[in-house]
Amino acid sequence: MPVKLSSEGFNDHRGFPRIENSWVSFFITPNVNHQAGNLTEQHSSAVISHLEELRKHVVIEGRRIVDIGSGAGEIGRSLADAGAWVTGVECSPSQLKLARAKTNRNCRLVAGVGQALPLEDSVFEASVFFNSLHHVPQEEMLNALSEAARVVKTGGQVYVAEPLAEGPCFELDSPVEDETEVRTKALDTIRRAREDIPGLEEIGEVRYATFHTYRAFEDYREEMLRFDVSRRNRFEKLEPELKQRFRRIGKPTDDGWCFLQPMRANILRVGS
Repeated sequence: MPVKLSSEGFNDHRGFPRIENSWVSFFITPNVNHQAGNLTEQHSSAVISHLEELRKHVVIEGRRIVDIGSGAGEIGRSLADAGAWVTGVECSPSQLKLARAKTNRNCRLVAGVGQALPLEDSVFEASVFFNSLHHVPQEEMLNALSEAARVVKTGGQVYVAEPLAEGPCFELDSPVEDETEVRTKALDTIRRAREDIPGLEEIGEVRYATFHTYRAFEDYREEMLRFDVSRRNRFEKLEPELKQRFRRIGKPTDDGWCFLQPMRANILRVGS
């Protein structure tokens, strides 16, 4: 069940908590009347699946939410479209550049890392990780969860959605980067957090699926290298094999080639 939080009105940039020691880009349209659940066709099917599941556990409309590891900003933009005031934290300059190129109302972007958030204490209703905790250095994952809890108000939530090391999408990606170890470590860290982070309690774990669709192999290649340019040499070496896998594993649809990715989401509550 979602934690019901008190609603606050936001009419300008004061709806966002203050940030210190960081450079920030604001993308705000004041006095916008949001439609609940306004997820338009501009959002990918994977993002829509993420948001549909998030809504079952976290109140979005009118809430301050920090998206940790926000990447190119698609999750943050969709949260803003659904009525949230979003702060995205991302460490990659290239991903931040892409996110800033697609301005959106009620969003802001901050350069930073999950294990040392450049944000004040207790100012958000929720912290969210989407496919990002396992990218934090393993020795810093617990610190990242502690930071996510620190910036959330008492009664708020830390929501962690992580891909499982299974399924067609994982099978496609694994020759380039097998993330079995880091994904397992992320789950272990979430379970440790209940014991090691004071006041943080787990209130649920759910499974769901996302679907990643690419018009052609070239779109898949672009996405893989955009997320991590260090993959380039491995990807190019394995490209003939990856093309075969792409057509063998993918499901042809009217929109291109579709790959299922099983997900797990852990929902934690910040106590006193």
